[in-house]
Amino acid sequence: MKNMKEMICGMRNRKDWSWLLPFSLVIAVLISIVFTALIWITPSHFQFFASRTAPKTDRVDKNVADKQTLSDVYLPVSLTYCENDTRYQLSSTKVDVIDLARRSVRNVKIRKITGETFRNREQYLRFLNLNDSYSLNYSAPVTLSMFRNHVEKKMKGWGSCTFSRILVPLGRKGVIYFMDDHNLKVYTAQINASSVRKMSSIIARRDVKMVRIEYRIFNNRIMKYYLQQVDVPKSSYLINRENTGLFVTRLLGSSSSSTVNAREQKKQTVYTDDAGQRMVVRNNGYASYTNYEKDTSGSGKHSLHDSLDLSFERLKLLDVALDDVRYSEFDFQNKTVVYRSYINGFPIISADEYGSYHVQVSDSGSEHIVFSLYTLQVPVPADSATVTLPDMEGVMEDLKQGGVDLGRVNGIQIGYATSRNESSPLVIDLTPTYFVKYNNVWIDYRDLVHGEVAQ
Repeated sequence: MKNMKEMICGMRNRKDWSWLLPFSLVIAVLISIVFTALIWITPSHFQFFASRTAPKTDRVDKNVADKQTLSDVYLPVSLTYCENDTRYQLSSTKVDVIDLARRSVRNVKIRKITGETFRNREQYLRFLNLNDSYSLNYSAPVTLSMFRNHVEKKMKGWGSCTFSRILVPLGRKGVIYFMDDHNLKVYTAQINASSVRKMSSIIARRDVKMVRIEYRIFNNRIMKYYLQQVDVPKSSYLINRENTGLFVTRLLGSSSSSTVNAREQKKQTVYTDDAGQRMVVRNNGYASYTNYEKDTSGSGKHSLHDSLDLSFERLKLLDVALDDVRYSEFDFQNKTVVYRSYINGFPIISADEYGSYHVQVSDSGSEHIVFSLYTLQVPVPADSATVTLPDMEGVMEDLKQGGVDLGRVNGIQIGYATSRNESSPLVIDLTPTYFVKYNNVWIDYRDLVHGEVAQ
């Protein structure tokens, strides 16, 4: 009987204390929810506090930034091949055709360079359409200084020469051509003869698709025309919103100034310091950083090479992954370099700046960087369907029928439009479409055709 009473008392004691564990878990979850809500509702206070209390460090995590080099970002964005007076664009969802071509020319050694200027664009185009040749095409001009590791040291004075294509003729041994669309110049480079022999095998691969294209003159520019319909796969990516405080620390936190102020305005937060730096972060993740303080190390009349080099150094300050990021545009007037993420060989173009970075370093030394806090992480399983885009003639006809003033068109290209996934806010869907550079702004051609953009 006594043993029975002791067992009952023990059971009562265990029952009395059993509520502690679930109660503690509930309290912990509630605290976590409250703090998470506070951070999302008023992020500036928490991020500002984090940036002010963080120890002073260099602007960039050297372990990450040192791995990012000019050659990783200033790359060609397309590869074409010409045979029997027909040019094809090569692409693949299985292999990186640009990387295949790069590996084919990685042992090139330039021994001598001579230059030639064509009298008109028609002559220049005839040279570009050389049969049995590959063309590695950049989205915007670069300089021969990017090839410094391939040039013999005795050669002087060629580093500042600009070009936008590398023409590799398979039938002409020991020579490649650097072609400058803007100035109609061709630089003939004498190379070691056997350095590009592997490139001829690219078109023979079964996993490489060929689409007929043609280069034509449009509004005094050389533009790529797709001569057939183009099938481009859809894609979806997991996105992550980086903590604002990280960029406040990396950008504003590097100044000798000890005062950083945060002020909330309608749908945005403004960070400033007393050293002429300002950063605006909108609720949608759009971020704009400006440094009005003149940097004497970056001041002076900038050449193209200077601008590309300085802009890349500023891009590294953000300390973001640049795996799929490529050099996309350069504005000679305001010295702005645009970098975009490329998927399947096509750029992501978004009004919210997903995957893109605009970097300006003026001749006076001031800096301006525009980017998004949202970064692309990894592709996720998505609708495997492809989008069939019309040929360029169809696009032109649609634009005419839509009343678009073609005289204001500065360029047309295929790219990915972004939209939020209906099932998850952490995923964006990428849909291929044509983009038209209208009044110097890239716009989905469907919006122009349907009159959804003021003209």
